[in-house]
Amino acid sequence: MARLKRAHRLLIRMAAQNVVRQRVRALLLGGAVMLGVGIGFASFVAGWAMRTGIATSLSRMGADLVVVPRETLVNITSSLLTVQPTDLSLDSGIGKSIAAIPGIARVAPQRIVRSVIGGQAANLIAFDPSTDFSILPWLGERQSVPPSLDNVITGGRVPAHVGDVLQICGKSFVVNGRLELTGVGPFDESYFLSFDAFNAINVLNHVPGAQQSGVKAPDQVYGGKRPALAGADSDLNADACKADVPLNGVSAFLLQLSSGAKVEDVKFSIAQLPGVRIVEGNAVLTNSRQALGPLFLGVVIFALFQVVALMIVVSLLFSAIVQERYREVGLLRAMGARPKQIMTIILAEAAIVTGLGGVAGLVFGMTVLLVFARSLGFYFGLLGIPFYWPPLAILQESAAVAMLFSVILGLVGAFLPAWRVRGLDPYALIQAQER
Repeated sequence: MARLKRAHRLLIRMAAQNVVRQRVRALLLGGAVMLGVGIGFASFVAGWAMRTGIATSLSRMGADLVVVPRETLVNITSSLLTVQPTDLSLDSGIGKSIAAIPGIARVAPQRIVRSVIGGQAANLIAFDPSTDFSILPWLGERQSVPPSLDNVITGGRVPAHVGDVLQICGKSFVVNGRLELTGVGPFDESYFLSFDAFNAINVLNHVPGAQQSGVKAPDQVYGGKRPALAGADSDLNADACKADVPLNGVSAFLLQLSSGAKVEDVKFSIAQLPGVRIVEGNAVLTNSRQALGPLFLGVVIFALFQVVALMIVVSLLFSAIVQERYREVGLLRAMGARPKQIMTIILAEAAIVTGLGGVAGLVFGMTVLLVFARSLGFYFGLLGIPFYWPPLAILQESAAVAMLFSVILGLVGAFLPAWRVRGLDPYALIQAQER
């Protein structure tokens, strides 16, 4: 076993010496791999960032369709679909029927009720953070701690700051985040909390005397030292504080359509449900959102064609390299080298060159990304399309895949020439070089 390891080390050393001996050729091949890997890595990360930014920007445009009770008023603006606060509601179970309709990608329920917070009339909007796509994309300033049942999010025009304590229906809520200004009054002046927190308010309303006693903010986060906001809620007769508010009511279902779905077909299916009204959003935004997936798929296909082209170039180059060294390979075979060892030398040489080219490609790709983020990324940010870097785990995995790809590229590209030369006789190899 030790002898076999020494033999492999010797073969790899010979491959490294061949790389050093042909520096110019190795640099050119490594440069080609560097460009391919670097551009591929930068394209993936930039595509991820732009896709996430565009998706976030389009999510800020609201829903493609909104399903509401038949008599509900709906505000249609250039950026969001919202419903007016109303006593009408739909049963939350309708959401499962809507989600089962072909062509619907996401269903986000909302409950909108009137309330009085800090002495001012306000809208209280309950939503499901796990399915939401129209509220959280607008989230700007936020706390580092994860949201809980005692947290609330405020609109951009609400005169409260992150960390303040608000009284809603006798229960204390900590402002966990603030939305950016949307230009839509019902959103900018509203308060947002999860359905679980909203149901906790309703449970509190059903307990006699609970509203007067209230609930303090969690001491483990704020230590009970942060005072409540001035003008705490004293009107417990607001709609949100009524004990007869149904716990399973939903004011609206916001829908996003899947790629390729036809709006008319989806509307026809939803119209079969009793007591609902369907409101359609901006068709241009719907079409743009649906085209985002095929666009990203086209970029991936283009990158795959680039990979195939680079693999063909590497294979042709190593075919020429092996052909130039027929005499050297023939002499090694005449001295007792086995065909398997000849293949090991050629494949190791390819792996070394392309592996080093992959490392250089990662450095080159990161440089391209930094330039992109400070130029085009900044420009897109001014247009309202943020540049989001992928999570660190995604960056690490993509870098590892790029390195692995560069090594595999060399091995695959050199395998066919190495396999062809291993079957030739030593005499034929020496004679072929002399002709």
